[in-house]
Amino acid sequence: MKELRSTFTASDGAVISYLDIGEGIPFVWIHGWGGEALTQLPLLRGLAAQGFRCLCFDQRGCGQSPATPNLGVPRSAQDTKELLEHLNIDDAVVLGYSMGGAVLFHYLQEYGTERLSKIIIGDMSPKPVSDGGWKLGIYQGWYTKEQMERDLYNMEHNYKAFSVFFAEQTIFQHTPDEVRTFDESPEFERAVREKSAAAGKTELLEHLIDAPVENRRTNRIYWESCDSRDYRKALKRIDVPTGLFFADPGSLYSPKIAEWIAERVPDTTIYLFHGCTHLASGEKPLEFIKAIADFSKKSGKEKGVLPA
Repeated sequence: MKELRSTFTASDGAVISYLDIGEGIPFVWIHGWGGEALTQLPLLRGLAAQGFRCLCFDQRGCGQSPATPNLGVPRSAQDTKELLEHLNIDDAVVLGYSMGGAVLFHYLQEYGTERLSKIIIGDMSPKPVSDGGWKLGIYQGWYTKEQMERDLYNMEHNYKAFSVFFAEQTIFQHTPDEVRTFDESPEFERAVREKSAAAGKTELLEHLIDAPVENRRTNRIYWESCDSRDYRKALKRIDVPTGLFFADPGSLYSPKIAEWIAERVPDTTIYLFHGCTHLASGEKPLEFIKAIADFSKKSGKEKGVLPA
């Protein structure tokens, strides 16, 4: 099976690194916040074995793609388009997961469904910040503009105050009914570490908490670039079959987002990954791969909910 690490030069001269695995249906995974292409390797290999050409590029400042002054969600969307142009692909299935979903939303806003045959929105809200008229943002509707500003401050001055709460909310199941306190206390950190140890998730917790110092500035830029936007109007540009992949009960996002999108976008199929957190693709990798393959290869309009 073909497995390449390659690069292309973007329109602004930046060198973007990407993985190119397998042959067949072109599939692009747009990775999430704090991620890189390499973390998706097991899933990409599994999907490639089912007849896909799997592509995943390191967004700027992540993995092997150097940071540039213009990094952020808009530039990542442009890089997605330029990767497809570079490879002469005009019928890709594109999955944007987590922050990758925001990149996909921005792509839709700017380019519509140009070069896309199908899209998959993975556990992401079109508007991460909630307000009086919107309760489907990150932290299952409990994230406000004021808390985002607090997080951006902490990410610059006290990264752990931000990252411990984020990590706990990511790796453990939650529901929208749970009040989010955004606790920054040492007592909360101790409780999270004890909870993680009991669940065998200490290594994952440490990975999320202790981002390398050189990555923290990049993480802050992407956090603001992603969470400060409202892409609800971009959904009107969707005119291809759309998969909605959401964790249930979830952790960072509510699966009710899938229902909200399905009411506004034609030709959608909801896939719920039961008993999962935001990390569903790693918790149930075989089910996740099967869902991607089934959705990508099906024909016709089959609107409805398919349990994963």
